Amino acid sequence: MTPMQYTTLGRTGIATSTLVLGCARLGSALTPLTHRESLALVEEAFTLGVRHFDTASVYGQGDSERLLGEAFADRRHEVCLSTKAGQRLTPAQAAIARFKTPIRWLAARRSGVRNTVAEQRARGVPRCFEPDYIEDSLHESLRRLRTDYVDIFYLHSPDAAVLSDATLMARIEQMREQGLFRAFGISCDDDSVASATLVHQGVQAVQFASDDGPRTRGFARELQRRGKFGVVRGLAQKAVSAASPTDASPGDQLRDRFERTLALPALGGVIVGTTNRAHLRENVEAFHRATTAAEVAA
Repeated sequence: MTPMQYTTLGRTGIATSTLVLGCARLGSALTPLTHRESLALVEEAFTLGVRHFDTASVYGQGDSERLLGEAFADRRHEVCLSTKAGQRLTPAQAAIARFKTPIRWLAARRSGVRNTVAEQRARGVPRCFEPDYIEDSLHESLRRLRTDYVDIFYLHSPDAAVLSDATLMARIEQMREQGLFRAFGISCDDDSVASATLVHQGVQAVQFASDDGPRTRGFARELQRRGKFGVVRGLAQKAVSAASPTDASPGDQLRDRFERTLALPALGGVIVGTTNRAHLRENVEAFHRATTAAEVAA
């Protein structure tokens, strides 16, 4: 297996792997992994060369961060940790957190329970971008991650208007000066927010879903022109299908999409989200094949 590709994130000086493990489902009630199996997944990603791990305050009701904190407590400086703030659990979702072990057991065996939990998740979560809440959320994330700083701190799916909140941005800059995070970013859900990040001087990182087309390439060029970097998500899920016009295998489709994404300017990372170790290895192998092809082409 070829070595992992590494990159420096924009002008931040943060050097890490281009491939990112997305940890949204790590610790989830619908993820049928034990505590030990979850740690083994993270460890395998590390062994395969992944050094960037992306999480959020609400992922797994906080257990995603707790697992990463446990995994890297003794080697914090060997990894890049990204987390997000701005979403909060509903009372029903908080209740799931208190009874997660039996709920996970039942969800794996009873479709009705699994569907109920999935419906709760599909309803989404409330958002709050009040300065005090964002600061408290970051401190709680640091506690769960067992660290005194994160490498990238994102606002989690804000509206474009949030970026114009001068009081919030002043608080975020204050937290940056305190050394609580190294780079500030926005995790975007729509084009209006993505456009707002381009003109916001304080934003260094932009996480967004790729459409694998001109829109994404144009946005990436603007990020580069403005000295920012992008982290792409959703690539693996969109790439794999049972059949394609070219009859390419799912693995070849994924490799091709990795290759096109790696050609984007200002690329800081490509997120793959999985809780299956075999799927993780398939993603890493497709990524390696893409980087090899890109090196040969160069």
